[in-house]
Amino acid sequence: MYSKLVIDDMNPDVAATGWTALGNDTTGLLGSTTRLFDEHSLEFDKVNGAAGTVYAGAYKTIGSTKDVDLEQQDIEPWDKVTFSCYLGAITAVANVFVRIGTDSSNYLEFSVADSTLQTAGWNFCDVAVGDAILGGTGWDPSNLTYLMVGVEFDAESDTLANIRFERVAVVPVTLTRA
Repeated sequence: MYSKLVIDDMNPDVAATGWTALGNDTTGLLGSTTRLFDEHSLEFDKVNGAAGTVYAGAYKTIGSTKDVDLEQQDIEPWDKVTFSCYLGAITAVANVFVRIGTDSSNYLEFSVADSTLQTAGWNFCDVAVGDAILGGTGWDPSNLTYLMVGVEFDAESDTLANIRFERVAVVPVTLTRA
């Protein structure tokens, strides 16, 4: 059995080197000293940009900086993908999500609905691997090179400043008998 596998600690430098904004509805991409675990969290804003989307987020290539091979770890459908997300308000949020995969077309999305989020502020999120939403052909657990974090809003004109994400990991869950 494996222990916690950190996909990305979300501890970027102040310039958020290696991260790319999802589009022009995402601005202010940087490393923030408001965090839970390390020196920085990843921060960005949702604006009403020309892209006209309901999404704000950022993505990066993880293969060049971290060799993540889940195929050898015996990941089970009940194991969890965990992450922390800070939202100043949740009134216009539809969900928060993490995508892990081979590229922007082939991934698993781990999504947490607004009704599950506890409050404005930091939320710890966990989603069973088996509850992921399939994007394209899904992930290839032996070749994980793509990571995206983001927020989906209720309307494309919704805005929110200082969205933060920190530490994406896969955590084993031990099943017990009731």
